[in-house]
Amino acid sequence: MRNVNEHDSDRLTSLEELRFALDVHMEVQIKINGVEWYIGSDDKGNSIISKDNGDFDHQFKSNDDPDEILDYVIDGKKIRDQWREIKVIAM
Repeated sequence: MRNVNEHDSDRLTSLEELRFALDVHMEVQIKINGVEWYIGSDDKGNSIISKDNGDFDHQFKSNDDPDEILDYVIDGKKIRDQWREIKVIAM
């Protein structure tokens, strides 16, 4: 995972950029509404989303469906519907 530094943009350029990262199973650490989220795999290889470094974990049904992750609801909105507000911490 690569941290985003001051010379890089900390915002996504498109929803497809996030979808591609999820499709190739990149670990992604993002911030939505001031809360950090990790999207990646657990120790068994299952796709998960975790809030605040393990405060909350959700395991997805499929390990190969980025749309399932993008449809996950945070603060009443799907991730895909708020990609412009997402701050990328590391990717």
